[in-house]
Amino acid sequence: MSRFPFRTVALRGAYGLIGAALAATAVASVPVQADSARATSQTVTETGRLGGHAAPGAKVTRQQIIQRAQAWVNRKVPYSANGTSAPFSWWPDEATGMSYRQDCSGYVSMAWQLRSSLSTHSLPSVSTAIRISDLKPGDILNSPQHVVIFGGWIDQQRGTFSYYQQSSRSRPTSKDIGNLRSGRLAGHPLSSYTARRYLHVVDSPTPPTPAPPTPEASRTPTAPSRTPAPTATARPPKTAPPKTAPSKTAPSKTAPPKATPPNRKAVPAKPRTAATTALVSLAGHSRLYALAADHSAVYEWRGGQGGWRRIGGPAGEIYAGELGLFATNPDNGRIYKYNGRPDSWTRIGGPGATFAVTSNRLYGLSPDHSAVYQWTGRGTAWTRIGGPAEDIYAGKLGLFAADPDTGDLYRYGARPGRWSRIGGPGGSFAIAGNRLYGLSPDRGAVYQWAGSGTTWKRVGGPAGEIYGGGAGLFATNPDTGRIYAYENRPQSWTKVGGPGTTFAVVGNRLYGLSPDRTAVHQWTGHGTAWARIGAPAAR
Repeated sequence: MSRFPFRTVALRGAYGLIGAALAATAVASVPVQADSARATSQTVTETGRLGGHAAPGAKVTRQQIIQRAQAWVNRKVPYSANGTSAPFSWWPDEATGMSYRQDCSGYVSMAWQLRSSLSTHSLPSVSTAIRISDLKPGDILNSPQHVVIFGGWIDQQRGTFSYYQQSSRSRPTSKDIGNLRSGRLAGHPLSSYTARRYLHVVDSPTPPTPAPPTPEASRTPTAPSRTPAPTATARPPKTAPPKTAPSKTAPSKTAPPKATPPNRKAVPAKPRTAATTALVSLAGHSRLYALAADHSAVYEWRGGQGGWRRIGGPAGEIYAGELGLFATNPDNGRIYKYNGRPDSWTRIGGPGATFAVTSNRLYGLSPDHSAVYQWTGRGTAWTRIGGPAEDIYAGKLGLFAADPDTGDLYRYGARPGRWSRIGGPGGSFAIAGNRLYGLSPDRGAVYQWAGSGTTWKRVGGPAGEIYGGGAGLFATNPDTGRIYAYENRPQSWTKVGGPGTTFAVVGNRLYGLSPDRTAVHQWTGHGTAWARIGAPAAR
């Protein structure tokens, strides 16, 4: 029985997540393909340029990073996570004479003019961690699953900024707008990201930050919206995820890890800070899990006098559902199941791009997003049940997947290869009881699926993020961050609290992480009254 051999990284909960920060593949580092005419740092003494004689690994200015990032946007460079097996997996770079992998981390490697295409796990080796408030153009927000290039603040006080990314097969390289108050970035919890700065960046000159557009007033999630429902796509239906050959990077296709000594220390005494990075809930039970702010350990909330109890060491991400609690190893991505006793974890599979839990099933998306797998419940055996997917969602209603090419949403029919289209693209989705809700791609409106076919009805206006569970559906106001409860009638929402880093629905309870991440609060269920329950202690 393996212990919890994890080291530091970030956290994402696939079910009832309380965490803030993205979606793309965290692929292994692959050497770039160099042309015979590639430049070397010995022949260039100045900082790298957008044009010829840019030196891989040399100094680069922030303006050059943004120019290089924008060049891929202008050329509409497509996303490809197929490594060296496909002709469009590497994009030539005339300035350096090299080629870079066409995924999120390869894009950053190109913009930074690195000597090779690194991965989200290896980018920290050429960068240093900084505070999010200190982000400047050319820095990155990096998570185990995705990385984006920070473009500049639009309104730092409001938390809005621009960013560049390579995110999915359904769209080429893009420049987008993010909001720290939304709790998510590019489809991932904001809490899973770390702000980082390239070791060889030159601060001057920096590109100008565009003037912010005048925001439209948004009073509550029921504000009017002119955007179409998630189903409003004119594409013809097709089987999704598409049937393709099995991926060699399936969650179960890795060799068993060597066990590392478990961390037997109890909850740290005399903590210097009390802070939380993120929370996930175990559906159907009143159990709440969290990761300490220093990412050193996973904790369980025992309620009342029990407080927070340490149950495992560092983790990459954690996932929870009625089936139990799961966590990934931050070094190799392998997934483990919690056995219900502190420091007792069992390895059940290899790495995956993400995982999702239902009442009795655990699903995984292969690292290259080429196939969906289901854990058999025995050892490290997994069964392939579907082809490529951009992301997967799970809950009481079952398993859902987004098509990587169109963004359309499909529901799994409980048999391998059987999927049915139920709607078009969405910004995010949430399951509350036996109902599925979607946030339109521009986050301009909240919709509810009718339960059959591709029919959806609009139930609310703009929202930063939506959360679902036994207590119902909740949404945050995109301007103020305040949270509202859906009253099960279209356009009927009630304010239940102020802003938070993120929220989670645990059984019939709602929890929130304070904006400064120092404490967890529980909604009393009455008005806007909340009770503070503290937070795990950082070492």
